[in-house]
Parts: sequence; C-alpha cells; structure tokens
Amino acid sequence: MTSIDRTAYPRFRRAVSVRELHESFTPDLEEIGWAGERTRSPQGLLALVVWLKSFQRLGRFPSLDEVPPLVVDHVRGLLGLCVGVMPEVDSDRTSGRYRRWVRERVGVLHDPAAALALAQKVIGEAALLKDNPADLINV
Repeated sequence: MTSIDRTAYPRFRRAVSVRELHESFTPDLEEIGWAGERTRSPQGLLALVVWLKSFQRLGRFPSLDEVPPLVVDHVRGLLGLCVGVMPEVDSDRTSGRYRRWVRERVGVLHDPAAALALAQKVIGEAALLKDNPADLINV
C-alpha cells in the first residue's frame, strides 16, 4: 500500500531530516532575490519562501501553520531574519498573490475545472485495473 505522504495530497513527515531540510527546503540565492523583490516585510518574505519551497516539495500550498517549525526555523535562518519573525500574510488577497507568483515561478497552471475533468477521466480508467484508493489518487 502506498504511504499517505507519497500520494497526490502529500503531507509533511512527522520528523523532517537534516537531509530533507537541505535538499528540499533550502532556497538558493536566486530564489531569495526573487522573493525579496516581491515582498515588503520580513514576515511576507518568510511566508513566500516557505510556500515556494513547500510547493516545490509537496505540489500544494500547505497552511502556514501546517509547516513544521523546523522547516520555518531553517528558512528563517537562511534568510537572516530574527528569531521572532513568523511567516504571515496580511490578507486573503496577499495570500492569493503569493500563490500566483509561486505557480508562475514553477510553471504550474491553476485551472481547477480542467484538473477535475482530467482527474475524473484518468481515475475512471485506472479504476478498471486498481482498487486501492491511494493507488487511484496517485494516478
């Protein structure tokens, strides 16, 4: 059976390893510069970079509260921000803008209707051969 953290709706692992922090949650200088050009506050910068790295790793936007403190601390330290700075967005509009920027950066089109139609088609076809829900989600 497929592990839930490896399905189409992956989650953070309970324990994030040092290797995973380094490989998946370490922004490069270009990513830091990109985020710095778009944000006005340390909280916004941290939120944007955390969402960028989380989206690259998970393929979705977690709530900022869902991101493990170890990941936030790691990114905060690499950005050179004070310990008290937390990833925050001041409005739904800002949150939407940050998500749009991340999608543009990683080359992901946000089209829920097309995604649903495609998912229904391929899962329907796969259900003829598979019956494990996690396997169908992965399709």
